Amino acid sequence: MLQELYITNFVLIDKVTIKLCERLNVFSGATGVGKSLVIGALNFILGGRMTSDVVRSGKEEATVIGKFYVRDKRLLRQIIKVSDNQAIEDELLIQRSIDTSGRSRCRINDVPITVTMLKEIGEMLVNIHGQHEHEALLHGINQLYILDDFGGISPLREGFSETFRQVTEKTRLRDELKNNQNERRQKIDLYAFQTDEIDKAQLKVGEAEELEKERNILSNAEKIYGTVTSCYAQLYESSESVVERLKSVVKEMQSVAKLDKALQKIFDVCSQSHYQIEDAAFSLGKYRDGFNYDPQRLEYIEERLNAIRKLKAKYGNTVEEILAFRNEAALKLKQLTGEGATIEQVDEELQALVEVLNQKGNELTRKRLSTAEKLSPLINEELHDLGIPHGRFCAQITSPFLNKNGNPDMSGANSYGFDQIDFLISPNPGEDLKPLKKIASGGEISRVMLALKHQLAKVDKTPLLVFDEIDANIGGRMGEVIGEKLSSIARSHQVICITHLPQIASYADEQWKVSKQIKNGKTFSTIENLTGDARLEEIADMIRGSEKTDITRKQAQEMLRDAKRKVKSKG
Repeated sequence: MLQELYITNFVLIDKVTIKLCERLNVFSGATGVGKSLVIGALNFILGGRMTSDVVRSGKEEATVIGKFYVRDKRLLRQIIKVSDNQAIEDELLIQRSIDTSGRSRCRINDVPITVTMLKEIGEMLVNIHGQHEHEALLHGINQLYILDDFGGISPLREGFSETFRQVTEKTRLRDELKNNQNERRQKIDLYAFQTDEIDKAQLKVGEAEELEKERNILSNAEKIYGTVTSCYAQLYESSESVVERLKSVVKEMQSVAKLDKALQKIFDVCSQSHYQIEDAAFSLGKYRDGFNYDPQRLEYIEERLNAIRKLKAKYGNTVEEILAFRNEAALKLKQLTGEGATIEQVDEELQALVEVLNQKGNELTRKRLSTAEKLSPLINEELHDLGIPHGRFCAQITSPFLNKNGNPDMSGANSYGFDQIDFLISPNPGEDLKPLKKIASGGEISRVMLALKHQLAKVDKTPLLVFDEIDANIGGRMGEVIGEKLSSIARSHQVICITHLPQIASYADEQWKVSKQIKNGKTFSTIENLTGDARLEEIADMIRGSEKTDITRKQAQEMLRDAKRKVKSKG
């Protein structure tokens, strides 16, 4: 559960700490005061995408901290695995900050993690149901997900998807082998030629640079040899060489060096210079004697560099890129040759995969049919509670992607299975069941969504469920029923709900009021925990607004009393 939520400098919120209860937590307030900022802040620490716009004007950084307590040991092991932090225990402190430059930082128990890791952990801890899900409910793929989630068969669908991917890949390979033999042969020849050409060159990293240096020396051999010979003669070989002259200077200085410390220093410099220049002369002589100009070597270097240049023109700007190209070509060659695979072998493997796919698809269909049989009467009962007394609901499953032999038609099938899901509804007596997207009004869609959420909550393992204004398009008469449903869900989950209906708010175990204030020309959203008379006044405000009367207060008092009585009677 989420025990505390600390928010600072987030949009209109300056600083607030919200301590949540284990059951139903309701946030109310007038339209536009910032109720959804609480959901936004929660979504922020769960890895949701945010920009620097959420940082409060005039501030450098927005920070949200959530303190979670995880009872489920299995869930805790999953969080430890994702975060790669063995030190995590049952209390989690999730913190995320974003500054005005858009840089975001995430931590769990003061250990940095990535946004991707945070998002994965967030999905384990919290399930947010927003008002825009009503539109999503009209799409067949979302209806399929709802059915699979309720039946606990999502892992089976994922297994089917993996086999479907393998079948698709194997079909592609089979078709390539069968229909593109000439093209395949040309590709094999091309990749074989490319790898062979690069292999024959026996390239070495850094070789070209070394050859360039050697070529520069050999190309200037005459100049280098002449200069070295001349310098060696001037330093050492000639009768008036630098070494001989320095030697004479050192000998003369030696006779007077001991007479004056200043002369001693000069003598030491001359003596050292003599030895250094003599060493330099010996080195020049050794270089000259060992210098070998080989025209054939220069010719070889030119040919080698030219060969490397040609390979660079074809395969990459550097030797590293050429070798990387070679490895990629070798991999493609291996894939195309299939390590000796033939069309017959691929066909055999494909048939085996199709058989597995068929088995998984048929099992998926059977379990969906069974799940639909269980779900439909439950939703009918929910609809009756939600003010559609004669409403009928049906999760219809058809399998349009099987051919007449019952085998999958790969041209029409998809990775979700062989089934098409349609939620059908008949809101009035005497009307046929028709697709929800064709006949349902906004209010009816909202009620179907709430009915589904109530049932899904019974199988949802996520500790915290968040409902962001799911009472959209629903009038006050149904508010009490919705409040009962949310209270029922809160017996097995922690629930956060944003609402504008007093009937729902009256079922809260804890209620907060979100308000907007202006101080010194700046707008602030404040969040206040309501108890006693303050809560009674807020319920009255939600009923009548600022024109509340004693009668309104009595209505609010009656709502709170009735809700408390009904919750108590149901345990």
